[in-house]
Amino acid sequence: MTSRTHIIYLPGLGDRYDPMRRFFLRAWSLYGAHVTMIPMRWASNEPYNAKRARVLSALDMLDNERIVLMGESAGGSMAVSVFAAQSGTVVGTMTLCGKNTRSDNVSHRIYAHNPAFRESMQQAEALVRNLQPKQSERFVSIVPLYDPTVPVAETLIPGCQKITLPLVGHLAAILAMLTIFAPLVVHRAKNFSR
Repeated sequence: MTSRTHIIYLPGLGDRYDPMRRFFLRAWSLYGAHVTMIPMRWASNEPYNAKRARVLSALDMLDNERIVLMGESAGGSMAVSVFAAQSGTVVGTMTLCGKNTRSDNVSHRIYAHNPAFRESMQQAEALVRNLQPKQSERFVSIVPLYDPTVPVAETLIPGCQKITLPLVGHLAAILAMLTIFAPLVVHRAKNFSR
């Protein structure tokens, strides 16, 4: 019996955009995916471990479903670290303009306003070093042609798949991935194999 694809969506910085994200993600059911967005609340003082525990709790609640983690921008770091620890539960991981590497290339101001993001980045980088090639093959980075906020090279982990869309910019690219390119994103999520 084929189980449905369930995307666990981990948003990036900009908690105020969560209602808009939810609105667009609701339409993804038209393309055959069920989506649960886990608010990261990056700007809160909630520690990294509490944010990560929320994601793990959502994974535990899903039974007989094909789970795909999807991290947007800063949410990429959380998706990477959860995937590294839960790759038996998750069929694949995707990031949309994901900040997946180079924790040293984030401004102190961004870390100051989003305290758990630093630890999320450090955890992701440490775990990426231990990914097996078979795990890395189940990781897809979707990127624009050019992103001045998260350089394309910082979205890639060794051995991952890369999909480049004809887009420029960070916020504009994410918005296009959530809307115009949503059918392509969902199609790719549905085509992970164990």
